[in-house]
Amino acid sequence: MSWAKRRGREFRAGSGTSGTLILSIVLSVVVLCAVLVLVLPWPLPYSQSVDEIMHDRAAYLQEQCRSASGLTSGGLGTTPKYYYQQAFHNYFYQPRVGLLWCSISKVASSSWMYLFNQWAGVPRETIDRMATEMKALARAHYPVPTRTDIEQMKLLSAAGVANERLIVVRDPMERFVSTYEDLIVRPKSNNYLHLRRFIFREVHGVNVMNETAPVPSFAEFTEFVLRRTNLLDPHWNSYWNLCDPCFLEPTFIVKLETYDRDVAHLLRRLNLTAGEVDRFEGHRLNVNHDRGGNQPTKSSKSRSLTMARLGELSAEQFERLYHRYELDFRLFQYDASQYFALFK
Repeated sequence: MSWAKRRGREFRAGSGTSGTLILSIVLSVVVLCAVLVLVLPWPLPYSQSVDEIMHDRAAYLQEQCRSASGLTSGGLGTTPKYYYQQAFHNYFYQPRVGLLWCSISKVASSSWMYLFNQWAGVPRETIDRMATEMKALARAHYPVPTRTDIEQMKLLSAAGVANERLIVVRDPMERFVSTYEDLIVRPKSNNYLHLRRFIFREVHGVNVMNETAPVPSFAEFTEFVLRRTNLLDPHWNSYWNLCDPCFLEPTFIVKLETYDRDVAHLLRRLNLTAGEVDRFEGHRLNVNHDRGGNQPTKSSKSRSLTMARLGELSAEQFERLYHRYELDFRLFQYDASQYFALFK
């Protein structure tokens, strides 16, 4: 047999093998697609847009407010005596941008205060120099709004005028633990050094100098907070008491767990220039820890710390602590079951 004929036969044999292989692959793909169509739910689930997520969060909050009769009676019982309202003192309205924001300590408040001061025209050098007094600096440019002012903003929104009402929240227990770590374990001001000394003296009956005051345990700090219903430091006061969200009716609820995504969308909704967005992105002072979103490692670390600290409490202490923040859990769809499981 000639070399040419032999190569021809080998080529035809190889082509037949390749054709069979291709046919097998095609049939396998068809079968796989058929199985997926039968097994997967139909229509296939889709990812919500951020607009839809914000609408759902706001609608859920308003539904909870309605079902609980303003949260003074009904589903949640009588509002505890420590829920007195001082919300308007935490409201800041930027008319040029069209944004009403309620400030909550330990939830990215420094970052937003920085931005509000920049919007007011305060030089960056002045803001940096007064970093510990940014709220007072901002208040000089943003007077406390009245109830009528806020009602007018709601009417503008209802009429289609671009006007957002913003609140930024996080898991209430993570916020409480973060407060202990930042203000009691590592106090950044003399005020909290004094507080650490005061708690230690109250618990142990020993008076010590500020610089040498031992760190109160998390259980001791928690008991101190729970027993003083008239001492509501903004760092551990509830979202409900700081902002009265049922009256504010926020249109944008940003969660620290999805912070990057939520804020990027809000900035687009506000029609900010690229320069303003860049300045904001470059000066998020306190949003670099305990945050979820694109930093799962830090988020996981924060959850682990929270679970460890709560594990230092008695079941009775935790019940009382949860009751303090129960409205916050309910209004903003946070789940406390993982915390209750610690005490079962």
